[in-house]
Amino acid sequence: MKRKIKFIQENCIEGGKIDLRQANVVSKHKPDIVMFELPQGKVNPDTVFNKYPTNKKPLKEVDVIIKGLRQVAKKYPYAKSDIAVWNNIKKLWKNKKNVYVYNIDGPSELRKYFMNFEYPKCRKDFMFWVYLFLREYLYMKKNVEWVLNKNPKGDLKIAIFLQSIHWNHTKFLLTNPSKEKIWEYYFGEFKDITPENIDGKIKEKNKIIYKYWKKVSIFK
Repeated sequence: MKRKIKFIQENCIEGGKIDLRQANVVSKHKPDIVMFELPQGKVNPDTVFNKYPTNKKPLKEVDVIIKGLRQVAKKYPYAKSDIAVWNNIKKLWKNKKNVYVYNIDGPSELRKYFMNFEYPKCRKDFMFWVYLFLREYLYMKKNVEWVLNKNPKGDLKIAIFLQSIHWNHTKFLLTNPSKEKIWEYYFGEFKDITPENIDGKIKEKNKIIYKYWKKVSIFK
Protein backbone atom coordinates (compact mmCIF):
# COMPACT_ATOMS: atom_id res chain seq x y z
CA MET A 1 0.00 0.00 0.00
CA LYS A 2 1.30 3.43 -0.95
CA ARG A 3 2.12 5.56 2.06
CA LYS A 4 0.23 8.79 2.72
CA ILE A 5 2.11 12.07 3.00
CA LYS A 6 0.11 15.02 4.30
CA PHE A 7 1.57 18.52 4.12
CA ILE A 8 0.07 21.14 6.43
CA GLN A 9 1.30 24.55 5.27
CA GLU A 10 0.79 27.68 7.34
CA ASN A 11 1.98 31.26 6.95
CA CYS A 12 3.31 33.61 9.60
CA ILE A 13 2.66 37.34 9.29
CA GLU A 14 6.00 39.10 9.69
CA GLY A 15 4.49 42.13 11.36
CA GLY A 16 4.29 43.93 14.67
CA LYS A 17 2.67 41.20 16.75
CA ILE A 18 2.77 37.49 17.49
CA ASP A 19 1.07 35.10 15.04
CA LEU A 20 0.15 31.76 16.62
CA ARG A 21 -1.07 29.93 13.52
CA GLN A 22 2.09 27.86 13.06
CA ALA A 23 2.30 27.09 16.77
CA ASN A 24 -1.32 25.94 16.65
CA VAL A 25 -0.55 23.60 13.75
CA VAL A 26 2.07 21.89 15.92
CA SER A 27 -0.24 21.49 18.92
CA LYS A 28 -3.32 20.49 16.91
CA HIS A 29 -1.87 18.17 14.27
CA LYS A 30 1.14 16.76 16.16
CA PRO A 31 3.23 16.44 12.99
CA ASP A 32 5.93 13.87 12.43
CA ILE A 33 8.11 16.50 10.77
CA VAL A 34 8.41 20.29 10.94
CA MET A 35 10.09 22.11 8.05
CA PHE A 36 11.21 25.66 8.76
CA GLU A 37 11.88 28.47 6.27
CA LEU A 38 15.37 28.79 7.68
CA PRO A 39 18.85 28.32 6.16
CA GLN A 40 19.89 24.71 5.80
CA GLY A 41 23.15 23.43 7.25
CA LYS A 42 26.37 23.29 5.26
CA VAL A 43 25.41 20.05 3.51
CA ASN A 44 21.70 19.31 4.03
CA PRO A 45 18.58 20.40 5.95
CA ASP A 46 19.13 18.08 8.92
CA THR A 47 19.36 19.46 12.47
CA VAL A 48 20.99 18.25 15.65
CA PHE A 49 17.61 17.48 17.23
CA ASN A 50 16.97 14.56 14.87
CA LYS A 51 19.89 12.54 16.25
CA TYR A 52 18.29 11.90 19.62
CA PRO A 53 15.21 10.16 21.06
CA THR A 54 12.62 12.29 22.80
CA ASN A 55 14.08 11.80 26.28
CA LYS A 56 17.56 12.92 25.19
CA LYS A 57 16.86 15.91 22.98
CA PRO A 58 19.48 18.68 23.39
CA LEU A 59 17.04 21.13 24.95
CA LYS A 60 19.85 23.56 25.69
CA GLU A 61 20.06 24.07 21.91
CA VAL A 62 16.38 25.02 21.91
CA ASP A 63 17.05 27.46 24.76
CA VAL A 64 19.76 29.08 22.65
CA ILE A 65 17.35 29.44 19.74
CA ILE A 66 14.63 30.93 21.96
CA LYS A 67 17.11 33.34 23.56
CA GLY A 68 18.08 34.57 20.10
CA LEU A 69 14.45 34.94 19.09
CA ARG A 70 13.73 37.02 22.19
CA GLN A 71 16.50 39.38 21.18
CA VAL A 72 15.14 39.63 17.63
CA ALA A 73 11.63 40.18 19.00
CA LYS A 74 12.70 43.45 20.60
CA LYS A 75 12.85 44.89 17.09
CA TYR A 76 10.61 42.44 15.22
CA PRO A 77 7.79 41.28 17.54
CA TYR A 78 6.68 38.51 15.18
CA ALA A 79 9.78 36.53 16.24
CA LYS A 80 7.76 35.54 19.32
CA SER A 81 5.70 33.41 16.92
CA ASP A 82 8.64 31.04 16.49
CA ILE A 83 9.14 30.89 20.26
CA ALA A 84 5.59 29.54 20.55
CA VAL A 85 6.31 26.98 17.81
CA TRP A 86 9.41 25.73 19.63
CA ASN A 87 7.61 25.53 22.95
CA ASN A 88 4.94 23.36 21.35
CA ILE A 89 7.56 21.12 19.75
CA LYS A 90 9.14 20.70 23.18
CA LYS A 91 5.73 19.69 24.59
CA LEU A 92 5.40 16.97 21.96
CA TRP A 93 8.89 15.67 22.75
CA LYS A 94 7.96 15.62 26.44
CA ASN A 95 4.93 13.49 25.52
CA LYS A 96 7.21 11.08 23.61
CA LYS A 97 6.20 12.30 20.15
CA ASN A 98 9.47 12.34 18.22
CA VAL A 99 8.99 15.33 15.94
CA TYR A 100 11.82 15.74 13.43
CA VAL A 101 12.97 19.26 12.58
CA TYR A 102 14.50 20.42 9.29
CA ASN A 103 15.60 23.80 7.91
CA ILE A 104 14.93 23.75 4.19
CA ASP A 105 15.76 27.25 2.90
CA GLY A 106 18.86 28.57 1.17
CA PRO A 107 21.80 30.31 2.86
CA SER A 108 21.51 33.69 4.56
CA GLU A 109 23.62 35.30 1.83
CA LEU A 110 20.93 34.50 -0.73
CA ARG A 111 17.96 35.19 1.53
CA LYS A 112 19.19 38.68 2.36
CA TYR A 113 18.81 39.74 -1.27
CA PHE A 114 15.09 40.23 -0.55
CA MET A 115 16.00 43.49 1.20
CA ASN A 116 16.73 44.94 -2.26
CA PHE A 117 13.05 44.72 -3.21
CA GLU A 118 10.02 46.88 -2.46
CA TYR A 119 6.96 44.68 -2.18
CA PRO A 120 4.61 44.28 -4.06
CA LYS A 121 6.15 46.30 -6.93
CA CYS A 122 9.03 43.83 -7.05
CA ARG A 123 6.75 41.22 -8.62
CA LYS A 124 7.27 43.07 -11.92
CA ASP A 125 11.06 42.80 -11.61
CA PHE A 126 12.55 39.74 -13.30
CA MET A 127 15.32 39.66 -10.68
CA PHE A 128 12.71 39.03 -7.98
CA TRP A 129 11.65 35.92 -9.88
CA VAL A 130 15.26 34.86 -10.29
CA TYR A 131 15.65 35.23 -6.53
CA LEU A 132 12.53 33.15 -5.87
CA PHE A 133 13.56 30.50 -8.37
CA LEU A 134 17.00 30.09 -6.82
CA ARG A 135 15.68 29.64 -3.29
CA GLU A 136 12.88 27.32 -4.37
CA TYR A 137 14.71 25.24 -6.99
CA LEU A 138 18.18 24.96 -5.48
CA TYR A 139 17.05 24.54 -1.88
CA MET A 140 13.37 24.22 -0.97
CA LYS A 141 12.40 21.65 -3.58
CA LYS A 142 15.57 19.62 -3.22
CA ASN A 143 15.43 19.74 0.56
CA VAL A 144 11.82 18.55 0.70
CA GLU A 145 12.86 15.63 -1.50
CA TRP A 146 15.88 14.98 0.74
CA VAL A 147 13.67 14.86 3.84
CA LEU A 148 11.20 12.47 2.19
CA ASN A 149 14.05 10.19 1.14
CA LYS A 150 15.51 10.40 4.65
CA ASN A 151 12.17 9.23 6.07
CA PRO A 152 11.11 6.59 3.54
CA LYS A 153 8.78 4.43 5.63
CA GLY A 154 5.25 4.89 6.88
CA ASP A 155 2.71 7.66 6.55
CA LEU A 156 3.93 11.18 7.31
CA LYS A 157 2.24 14.30 8.59
CA ILE A 158 4.45 17.28 7.75
CA ALA A 159 4.06 20.83 9.03
CA ILE A 160 5.63 22.99 6.37
CA PHE A 161 6.27 26.54 7.51
CA LEU A 162 7.21 28.08 4.18
CA GLN A 163 5.25 31.19 3.31
CA SER A 164 2.52 30.30 0.81
CA ILE A 165 4.26 32.01 -2.14
CA HIS A 166 7.25 29.69 -1.68
CA TRP A 167 5.18 26.59 -0.98
CA ASN A 168 2.98 27.07 -4.05
CA HIS A 169 6.07 27.38 -6.24
CA THR A 170 7.81 24.46 -4.52
CA LYS A 171 4.78 22.22 -5.03
CA PHE A 172 4.98 23.04 -8.72
CA LEU A 173 8.68 22.14 -8.82
CA LEU A 174 8.03 18.89 -6.96
CA THR A 175 5.97 17.70 -9.94
CA ASN A 176 9.27 17.64 -11.90
CA PRO A 177 8.05 19.84 -14.76
CA SER A 178 10.07 20.26 -17.95
CA LYS A 179 12.58 23.08 -18.22
CA GLU A 180 10.23 24.77 -20.70
CA LYS A 181 7.39 24.73 -18.17
CA ILE A 182 9.67 26.01 -15.42
CA TRP A 183 10.84 28.86 -17.65
CA GLU A 184 7.27 29.85 -18.50
CA TYR A 185 6.20 29.62 -14.84
CA TYR A 186 8.91 31.93 -13.51
CA PHE A 187 9.93 34.10 -16.44
CA GLY A 188 7.17 33.85 -19.05
CA GLU A 189 5.90 37.39 -18.34
CA PHE A 190 9.25 38.95 -19.20
CA LYS A 191 9.32 38.92 -23.01
CA ASP A 192 12.70 40.66 -23.18
CA ILE A 193 14.30 37.92 -21.06
CA THR A 194 15.31 34.73 -22.87
CA PRO A 195 17.31 31.61 -21.93
CA GLU A 196 20.05 33.01 -24.16
CA ASN A 197 20.40 36.45 -22.54
CA ILE A 198 19.35 35.89 -18.92
CA ASP A 199 22.85 34.95 -17.71
CA GLY A 200 24.30 38.28 -18.81
CA LYS A 201 21.40 40.29 -17.43
CA ILE A 202 21.71 38.65 -14.00
CA LYS A 203 25.47 39.18 -13.98
CA GLU A 204 24.93 42.89 -14.69
CA LYS A 205 22.43 43.22 -11.84
CA ASN A 206 24.02 41.38 -8.92
CA LYS A 207 27.15 39.27 -8.48
CA ILE A 208 25.81 37.34 -5.46
CA ILE A 209 22.69 36.24 -7.30
CA TYR A 210 24.79 35.39 -10.34
CA LYS A 211 26.99 33.15 -8.18
CA TYR A 212 23.95 31.04 -7.32
CA TRP A 213 22.50 31.26 -10.81
CA LYS A 214 25.64 29.59 -12.20
CA LYS A 215 24.64 26.48 -10.22
CA VAL A 216 21.54 26.19 -12.43
CA SER A 217 22.18 24.62 -15.81
CA ILE A 218 18.71 23.54 -16.90
CA PHE A 219 18.12 26.45 -19.29
CA LYS A 220 21.42 26.19 -21.18
